Amino acid sequence: MIRVCMSGTYETRKYGVVAFLGLFILGLLIARFIAASRSAIVLSEPIKLDYGGLSASVPIGKGWRSEKRWQYRENAFILSSFFESGSGGVTARARCRYLLAARKASADALFEERASEVGGVIAKTGQTPIGGPEPAFARSSLGGFPGLIDWVQIIKPKTLSDAFVGIAQLPNNRQLDIEVYQNTGDIDLAESVFESMAESLKFEDNPFFEAGSEIVSEIKNQGIDRFLPSAYPAGPQDAVQSDYRSRESFFLIRDARGQSVGFTIEGLAVKAQSVSSASNAKLNILGASFYYLRRQYDREQLTFFHSDNSFDEFAWKSQTSGINGTSGTEIVMGGDDIITIKKFGAQVSEENYRVGPAAIPDVLAELIFDPLLDSGHEKIFVDIIEPEGRILPVLISKAEPRDFAADEDVAYVFAVEFLDGQGFSEWLYLDEQRRISKRLLRHGGIYLIERTSAEDIATEFPGRADYILNFPFYQLQDKFERPLLNGSAE
Repeated sequence: MIRVCMSGTYETRKYGVVAFLGLFILGLLIARFIAASRSAIVLSEPIKLDYGGLSASVPIGKGWRSEKRWQYRENAFILSSFFESGSGGVTARARCRYLLAARKASADALFEERASEVGGVIAKTGQTPIGGPEPAFARSSLGGFPGLIDWVQIIKPKTLSDAFVGIAQLPNNRQLDIEVYQNTGDIDLAESVFESMAESLKFEDNPFFEAGSEIVSEIKNQGIDRFLPSAYPAGPQDAVQSDYRSRESFFLIRDARGQSVGFTIEGLAVKAQSVSSASNAKLNILGASFYYLRRQYDREQLTFFHSDNSFDEFAWKSQTSGINGTSGTEIVMGGDDIITIKKFGAQVSEENYRVGPAAIPDVLAELIFDPLLDSGHEKIFVDIIEPEGRILPVLISKAEPRDFAADEDVAYVFAVEFLDGQGFSEWLYLDEQRRISKRLLRHGGIYLIERTSAEDIATEFPGRADYILNFPFYQLQDKFERPLLNGSAE
């Protein structure tokens, strides 16, 4: 009994020493962190977001690590920095997030949501000035330049952590978030870094965005039906077809070796008022697309689009199948610049955003080139809304067609740069009728996409011939009833 008692005492002392050493080491790490953080905060040089009209700085050195570049993620560009402790863990982080479409909720609601996510409470609120002069573009934009960032301090009870979270609603329905977090008990750190980052912000004019907004606005004002055939078919084989003016495009996809690996079918139509029901007479534009790419795991996507003539209101459904299974997306614009994106898959999610004046659905993207050719703009920046709900920033530039004189069907050429940081780009070649005749796509490989006929695609892909040869999407209008615009799924 005596030996057991002595052994227990020894064990207790041993673990006590270990615990003391652990606390000592932790104390040294925290002391190192606080000493470093309380010294002068060193910010990076301004890091510019290309074509975003924005630059910002983040803390670097003295334990802070940053890639010093904006990264595209989930409809936003993110610039971040982390403070690494001696043990390799992250004890603080700072980031700027530039959202291409602002969340529908107010700043107060977003703050409450963020606090709930981390199990914290809002301890303090305030405003801090945005650094740099007011840019000229903001003075002409709806809503004006904000000038101030609304912010809150979020603390997590019974922990050493706190965060400063700021939100600025920017012109053109953009949004800027700044968040600084620490978990060492240095209550001054997060606020100091937050203020330094806010002061580092600089805004400048983005003429390409203004030009893109102008082109999209022109398409809206002219109406989608202006870009469709001027007359209804006189004697269609299918009687239903006479109720629609439409254009359809069939493209074959070939890889760098010239092998056929897929196809796309795209169509757009306007319904005659005589066949538009009273409940949806305004929504007289129909669109559809079918995309297929043959790989180890085939990828397919089918979309249906229903819109008014200016796409101020539309409903857009898509279903995609591939290596990750099958998923669906429903996108609804309700006429107030609020877009609702609902995703169906393993989980169902729904988000609401305010899109900007340069936003256009991908199903209508080809309409950009006709007014762009007639404009004085050489480059424009637009936000392409993709069927899966992603907002993709794109830079479109005119090119000289004489460089492609060997191709008789090339009258106009455009270079398209996708600005999501993956290095993808595209050359578009238009014929005399200003229709896309072919596209050279660099997207994880090189693909040539050429205009062809439904019969040629069916020959290359006989397993889908029945669907390809019976694509008159305008017969599918029953899939788009007005209740969809009120948020109900099919």
